[in-house]
Amino acid sequence: MEDTVGDLLHLRGVRLTQAVNVVEIVGFRCLGVAEKIPELEDDSGSFVHVWHVPKAILPVSVAEAERWLVDAPNGSHWILSERVFENQARELLSSNLKIEYWSPDVLSRWIGEAVLRGEIVAKIPQIEVNETQIEDNSSLPKPNKLVILPAIVDLDEWCVQRGVEYVDAKPILLQARIWNITGALVSPEGNREEGHWRVLEDPWANRLQPYDSEQILNNSPNLRIIHPTEKKWLSDGDLRVMLVGVLEVRRQKQEEAVEGSSVRSTMLERWEFDSEGAILEEIPSAIPGWLIDHEGGIELLHSRNGRAYEINSSEVP
Repeated sequence: MEDTVGDLLHLRGVRLTQAVNVVEIVGFRCLGVAEKIPELEDDSGSFVHVWHVPKAILPVSVAEAERWLVDAPNGSHWILSERVFENQARELLSSNLKIEYWSPDVLSRWIGEAVLRGEIVAKIPQIEVNETQIEDNSSLPKPNKLVILPAIVDLDEWCVQRGVEYVDAKPILLQARIWNITGALVSPEGNREEGHWRVLEDPWANRLQPYDSEQILNNSPNLRIIHPTEKKWLSDGDLRVMLVGVLEVRRQKQEEAVEGSSVRSTMLERWEFDSEGAILEEIPSAIPGWLIDHEGGIELLHSRNGRAYEINSSEVP
């Protein structure tokens, strides 16, 4: 976690220099000194000592907080903690205006949003599995083969718009499909125009829409994938019917002039997509989102449209 925090600060343009005259404090590690922290609202221009509190079983006690207050150097401080502080210990920090404290929830959300933006990549730890486990999971798509779309919705802005101060949010991926389509458009006169298209099938939003191949995360995060129920997917027949409406175009009709040259008419003609003769190739994809525990219920927050979808706890893997 300490390395992850350091990498994320580096991506934010925060340059840490080695702290001098800092004594070793049990439970607290000084990562360095920064001239400016973009995440902090206070822009006093003074140097800030950045601290990391590693994970432990027990919360940070009042005695530990008091010891840190005594041994910490003068100036501004930013504490990134994986441990919860006892209430009185947290009050000690909040009484000092030069201390910014980030709890485990705030820290994890900060890192999770960086993963969804593709700034850092989350990796699943390697574990030993037996041959039976490998066979059981062989049919699942590998995360590094997925096409991951970038998030559009900002979680903090989403909370502000709904008057929510904080939600417990865990970054996840929502399974989707991209269809690589080879087919033709057919004019009313029967003229054919061959072409290639890509269309995104979003089972969560129940939507089919053209897909821009440039909409992809360069650093695809390896996160837990939430799968929709089978009935949310379009059947081959329904997919081909809906593709007609998605891919058809209307063009100005061309008419032959007396001299033999073509002229444009003010009338529009419909070039219909030949769905029956089209070749459809499925490309596994996923949409970033959050698994949020809000008002006692679990919901899936879609990062592309900002809608929250109900889900039963039994459906969460």
